[in-house]
Amino acid sequence: MLKRLCVFVAAVCLAAPAFALAAQIDYQNSTVGIDKAEIEADGIEYAIVTVVLRDMNLGSVVGANVTLQSSRGSEDTITILNNVTDLFGRAKFKITSLKKGGSVFTAIVDGQALVRQAALSVSGGIAVALNDGDLIKIPDDGDPLTQSDTAVYYYAKDGKRYVFPNEKTYFTWYPSFSNVKIIPLDQMSLIPIGGNVTYRPGTRMLKFQTDVKTYVVSRGGILRWLKDESVAQGIFGANWNQYIDDIPESFYVNYEFGEPVANSLDYVPDIVRNSVQSIGVDKSIQ
Repeated sequence: MLKRLCVFVAAVCLAAPAFALAAQIDYQNSTVGIDKAEIEADGIEYAIVTVVLRDMNLGSVVGANVTLQSSRGSEDTITILNNVTDLFGRAKFKITSLKKGGSVFTAIVDGQALVRQAALSVSGGIAVALNDGDLIKIPDDGDPLTQSDTAVYYYAKDGKRYVFPNEKTYFTWYPSFSNVKIIPLDQMSLIPIGGNVTYRPGTRMLKFQTDVKTYVVSRGGILRWLKDESVAQGIFGANWNQYIDDIPESFYVNYEFGEPVANSLDYVPDIVRNSVQSIGVDKSIQ
């Protein structure tokens, strides 16, 4: 009985698929495939990129972490389906985009790129020509009772528009509305909203209407509580209270909270402000 069991175990071992460790990857012959050559720039239609890792004997590489990169950066959205290779050496990713153009996808394993790549064409999208960082709005409808035609948006590299929730937020980033582009409503409707713009870091202090705390803004919409008045005065000077904006509680969800500021050396407005030259940088949309 014991001999039969040993024979059975050996047979199972022989039947198991061959696999290798990530260190044995054949970067030349591993593949990066895509299931379609073209998709629409609507953020809905998608393509699937499949990475298949092989070792030097063409066996499957199991358990390797794969990263997929687009030649267009954040203009394409890469959603991980599985980034750890399975028993067949496969990792899969879903690709969508809001911007027309051509993309080349590269797979990275252990800091090294596979030689083979996958290409994708993205067609359609908005008809108007927009550049990353453009300010956009729809035409004035002539009705003083409507508000939708007053909204201004920041058009980001990811193909989305980001809303300025009020004029105070807008004027921390721009001195006037002179560079705002007017685009048709039907074109604006093709651009999804990505979120709200937050105050530019290093410009103003913020206070929620029902919160006694006063905050400064850091990169990424991070609010940091000023522990006492002496800290605020050390940062903004004797007239520090003139740099405070009260904002509604509805803006609360636009921000996150970081470490408190204990002294004036911990937050230098000019340095903080100059480190964030655009809304795209502030939101890490590169």
